[in-house]
Amino acid sequence: MRFEVHILGCGAALPLPGRNPTAQLVNVHEKQFLLDCGEGTQIALRHGRIRMMRIDHIAISHLHGDHYLGLFGLLSTFSLLGRTRALNLYGPPELEALVLAHEKAGESVRGYPLNFKATQTETPELLFEDGSVSLESFPVRHRIPTTGFLLREKPKEPGVKREWIRDWNLSLTEILALKRGEDVDRPDGTTILFSKACHRPPEPRSYAFAADTRYWEKVAEWVQGVSLLYHEATFDAAMKDRAVKTYHSTAVQAARIAAQAKVRQLVIGHVSARYENADALLEEAQEVFPNTVAACDGLVLEVPAAC
Repeated sequence: MRFEVHILGCGAALPLPGRNPTAQLVNVHEKQFLLDCGEGTQIALRHGRIRMMRIDHIAISHLHGDHYLGLFGLLSTFSLLGRTRALNLYGPPELEALVLAHEKAGESVRGYPLNFKATQTETPELLFEDGSVSLESFPVRHRIPTTGFLLREKPKEPGVKREWIRDWNLSLTEILALKRGEDVDRPDGTTILFSKACHRPPEPRSYAFAADTRYWEKVAEWVQGVSLLYHEATFDAAMKDRAVKTYHSTAVQAARIAAQAKVRQLVIGHVSARYENADALLEEAQEVFPNTVAACDGLVLEVPAAC
């Protein structure tokens, strides 16, 4: 099943040609989650040939313009395209009033329900879950209330091997017991071992999104062991003081969080417009956490499975 991250925008506050403000589309088992929605998000969705009407969840980390000013246009486009299916929107408490004020000012008529859930910045919180995926928020440290987001696959049941079903003539009751991870004791004294009769399911994958935030070791606790971590890396190491002042992180600090959290892979982004590209930042991060890649607009990342 697909678990992909589409980078729609990897830049910081100032848009540049080829570097939009922050936005990411995460496809988890064909469920589409939009994380942040900076200016240019709609165009990036078009360039990526992503069917935007399949987006049912939008999560906004905080109310700095480079993370949400593309939202109003996208909500309007949904109406223009005839959307009637409900949309789930998660973000700071003030976001709902901003959306409603925008619609009122433009006398807009939205053709679909908007289910808003306010996020909080005290503790991690479950925002959504179904049978295959969950979406959580977690606190980060920025100049205004901000959250990160964490998407997790739900664990799959183990599968009973076909040859065991056939050769042992397993009953439905026995199959269900094995799928629950239980050994099966039969009346004739034989025991069918779960460890031999079943395929172990793959380890669930997970993706954490941490933007914007200063270096805060608590983040490593929230994202411990995730498959893929996106962590902002606005500055290089020489600008550490600037990072502290603006509540952002350096590439080295992002890599330290990845190492502390024991993640499988790190992707850095939110690169300041002062840098022509992310090459120097990537080099600094890889010295601390080698399995690091740099985000760029249009990049598609497959969330890695366990080795």
